[in-house]
Amino acid sequence: MKKLLLILVSLVSIILAISLQATVFADEESQSARSQAMEHKFEKAKDYYAECKHTSGEQFDAIRPYLKAFTDIEVMADMMADPAKFMKLIQVVNDPRVMHVMMKCSTEPVMWDTWMRGLSDPNIMMKAGIRFMNPMMYFNWAMAPMNQQTYAPMMSMMSPQYYVNWTNAMANPAFYSPFFSMMDPNWYTPRMQWMMNPASFAPMFQMMNYMQPVADTSDTE
Repeated sequence: MKKLLLILVSLVSIILAISLQATVFADEESQSARSQAMEHKFEKAKDYYAECKHTSGEQFDAIRPYLKAFTDIEVMADMMADPAKFMKLIQVVNDPRVMHVMMKCSTEPVMWDTWMRGLSDPNIMMKAGIRFMNPMMYFNWAMAPMNQQTYAPMMSMMSPQYYVNWTNAMANPAFYSPFFSMMDPNWYTPRMQWMMNPASFAPMFQMMNYMQPVADTSDTE
């Protein structure tokens, strides 16, 4: 009897382990598929980065993970949970070349699609919210003043290269293109098409459906 019970417990353990592994694998596949589906938002970003002076593909690849934080709330939550990563994000954004990329990308309809899908997905927002409920996030920030890695990224603002980058950016006409592009009537065409397309707002309407109470279909007789 004990042997039989031991065998049953072992079988249940194996089944649970296999199920857990399958669940993790499916979740990783889902996350990978979602990431790949949203990768298109960087197609133009590399070209925008190349418009700036003294840039290279390797430099863009280095900042690309940080750009993703502004298109994926889960990635942003992960960076905010780590003071050192968040300060590195601040350092990256403080680069005029990165600002140029972000200004150009933020006016692209494809970026609006990305924001609309991400911010209206209850599962994504719930996962991001859970990260902010983790006590370790606040413990890390409480201990941040004693961590030298927190201050290291900010020291770059004292580097002469920081001011050279800004001088080059201000002297480059391409840096001002996000502002002057609005003077081109053709600039408005794809953006108006996006706003007039009902499919653009479908994720938001779908989110509203989640909030509606489920009708009671039970027999009230």
